[in-house]
Amino acid sequence: MMIEPRVTIRRATEADVESLAVLIRRFYAFNEEFDPAMEAAGDVRDKALEVARARVAGGDLLLVAVHEGRLVGYVYGSIVENPLLARRRIGVLKELYVVPEERGRGIATTLIEEAMKELSKIGVHYIAVEFPTRNIVAQKFYEKLGFRPYMSVYLREV
Repeated sequence: MMIEPRVTIRRATEADVESLAVLIRRFYAFNEEFDPAMEAAGDVRDKALEVARARVAGGDLLLVAVHEGRLVGYVYGSIVENPLLARRRIGVLKELYVVPEERGRGIATTLIEEAMKELSKIGVHYIAVEFPTRNIVAQKFYEKLGFRPYMSVYLREV
């Protein structure tokens, strides 16, 4: 599957904050369908804007996909360091979202590939992804890209 040539993958900028906030809200609304623990906060609009601003200003990995001048997807991740591991730096992709009307065009795959390039440049040897366990579509997508199960996280309400 080839990405459309008119789609550009780049680092997010301050000019992207409002559009990025919309995509972040859509990401959380989508994932809420898979697990009630992912229920979005009542003030998610304001919070998504704050989060988008902080992520653009911060040093974490944040790439956006732009098609015909509008944001159509993003990937967000960070680096986890464990000094007890030989290859101590692991990139963890926490959010990946592409708007429904642009899916199936290779944008998500290209976002992941570009994230891997960025992380490799700074000495990261492994990349992990997080997604709701019940999201079978995400599981199949990541397996197709060569990801394998690595660690399980279990959740319980207290």
